[in-house]
Amino acid sequence: MIRLETNLPEFFNELCEVVRLFYGIVDIRPDEGETLIRHVHSEENGEWIERFSSGAASVEHRAPVVRGGLEEKRCLKRAAKTGCFLLMREITGVCPPWGSLTGIRPTRLMYELREEGIEGEQARAEMQRRFYVSPEKAQLLSDILDMQRGLIDTPDDEYDLYIGIPFCTTRCAYCSFASGELGDGALVEPYLAALKREMALSAALMAERGLKLRAAYMGGGTPTALTAGQLASLLDEALRLFPGAREWTVEAGRPDTIDKDKLRVLKEHGIERISVNPQTFSDETLRVIGRAHTAQQTINAFNLAREMGIHHINMDLIAALPGETEADFARSLEKTIALSPESVTVHTLAIKRSSRLHEENRYRADADAAARMVTYARETLGGALYRPYYLYRQKYMAGNLENVGYARSGYACLYNIDNMEETTRILALGAGAITKWLFPRERRIERAPNVRNIEQYIDRAEEMADRKRTLIMS
Repeated sequence: MIRLETNLPEFFNELCEVVRLFYGIVDIRPDEGETLIRHVHSEENGEWIERFSSGAASVEHRAPVVRGGLEEKRCLKRAAKTGCFLLMREITGVCPPWGSLTGIRPTRLMYELREEGIEGEQARAEMQRRFYVSPEKAQLLSDILDMQRGLIDTPDDEYDLYIGIPFCTTRCAYCSFASGELGDGALVEPYLAALKREMALSAALMAERGLKLRAAYMGGGTPTALTAGQLASLLDEALRLFPGAREWTVEAGRPDTIDKDKLRVLKEHGIERISVNPQTFSDETLRVIGRAHTAQQTINAFNLAREMGIHHINMDLIAALPGETEADFARSLEKTIALSPESVTVHTLAIKRSSRLHEENRYRADADAAARMVTYARETLGGALYRPYYLYRQKYMAGNLENVGYARSGYACLYNIDNMEETTRILALGAGAITKWLFPRERRIERAPNVRNIEQYIDRAEEMADRKRTLIMS
């Protein structure tokens, strides 16, 4: 247990996040603990001074004082976090690849530099200087911004749509999403009925506001856990209520849920992008993580989708899965590239508190091996003409790394860019879905979360639509 004392208690949680960059999931309290970290904030001669100490180690970080509302708070928080980072680096001798950054969207900081007129090599150098980001990660951010040119600027009258299907055939050991196992399917029809009610009310709200659909994404869970008939009925309603999308994605992530009838439904409804997610091509690892399919089923599902005329397929892989070596990951990546999907997403394993891996406390990822896997993926995918186009980070990721979407030219997913960069309004429907509404003039985002529990959602779908109306009409 660590005791963290600070005279800026409003930033206690943010400072804890910095400490956990180095120590992982550790209990940190303000009033007790065997190891003491002390932070004293002061101000003199137009500078904020952040002094951190623990045992014999001590550091001092200075930053110019900034005055005025949210910007003052943001800059002060950044100064305190940087001081904490410098102390932890001094104590451990370790510098994480993302430096002092704990947020999930580091691309945002690169965009801020662009707004200051700083681009290219100078921007990469600033990311290293201000945030201690490694040269490799600074280059990754620069490459992503290059891929997003022409795709990220969304008109004010457009929005994206997310529809959540919170059912899977089995629950993965690392999963923390708002989803449940399909079981006997008793909840599916009541859920779909409630979802259609929320869809109708929300579509009416979009029409009332005069907004147009840009991109749509049906995720989960696993949408293809539904029957072909259920999927067809849902898509009939979705396309009727929300016409005109430039892009439609349906996650078909579990290969064991894909068949000709479901693919025919997707094709007939004009769904041009799907995901067929191996996660790994090791049958033993698939068993360990709770996936009820084999590597061969992934290959079969992919080939079937191609035969049925699906021309944009994404495949997900996860680095640092339990028991996997770097050679195992390399084989999975090579088999993925051999199938030649249009896009590949490389995730780094994140063991969330609500996941089975965390609850059972039976696995700790090798951070150095995870970093080598991620680097190998970037180099290998680059050689196969895939380029990084979006990135996000999560808490408790192996090696404090990242998830990166790679795509061949012309196949970047608009929804993924919009959602991760938070440059577009997201209307989100279904259990656990979170509407993110952008107010561009004020440069702020407000959220309207739906309840996660499936049974509660079924009973309260109209209330979820009312939450969105209250937010969007505010």
